[in-house]
Amino acid sequence: MTLPYPHEVVRTLEFIAALCNGRRAGELESAASLRRLCAEWGFPGASGASRADAAATWGRIPLIEAMWDAERDTAAAMANRVFRESDARPHLVRHDGLDWHLHGLFAGAPLADAIAVDTAMAFVDLVRADDTARCKRCGDDRCERMFFDRSRNRSRRFCSTTCQSRTNVAAFRSRTTAA
Repeated sequence: MTLPYPHEVVRTLEFIAALCNGRRAGELESAASLRRLCAEWGFPGASGASRADAAATWGRIPLIEAMWDAERDTAAAMANRVFRESDARPHLVRHDGLDWHLHGLFAGAPLADAIAVDTAMAFVDLVRADDTARCKRCGDDRCERMFFDRSRNRSRRFCSTTCQSRTNVAAFRSRTTAA
């Protein structure tokens, strides 16, 4: 399904979910793991990420997760806070085969700031469209993974078919045991 958002907005939100989920799962502990994830997702400016860059990025994750879980007005205020603190300067760029799109910071900005500003810029589009509810947590009580709901009617509830199946099997067993 095609969402009413530019490709880079959807890609950024899915990258942010992967970043936060990977960090929470203990898969992102080093600068090398951060560089690898950024390379997989095509996030620019991470090829030389140091331990200090990784530590700064990990320090931004609580704010990013809070923005993900926030109500619309709170997400807007948080995005504005990120813009102020990072001295964001949105500008149009074209690179790597991508057509014109917005970058919030100039090349060479600290990686943690670039990730936070890109997240905030993606949230601006969701706030403006009153669509922040697309940023969800898995409906399986045992899972807290984040995901961006691309479904037409915003009905996706689980981060994966594994969690969906686990929840459905548990509900089935509960019904048959009670009967």
